[in-house]
Amino acid sequence: MLKALGAGDDLAHSSIRFGLGRWSTDAEVDYVADKLITVVTRLREMSPLYELAKEGVDLSTMQWQTD
Repeated sequence: MLKALGAGDDLAHSSIRFGLGRWSTDAEVDYVADKLITVVTRLREMSPLYELAKEGVDLSTMQWQTD
């Protein structure tokens, strides 16, 4: 969706989209927020791109391979 809006590959590949509705409860939002911290931490540990970004590599210069 971000690419359709004109965002670059670096942003599109490092984003998470959430949706909230009128019936979303505070407890549901809190649950997702707590889980998000755990999942993002784990994904960062697995991601070579996160390591590159921490080292100062401009991810917008990366050439993404498409199949």
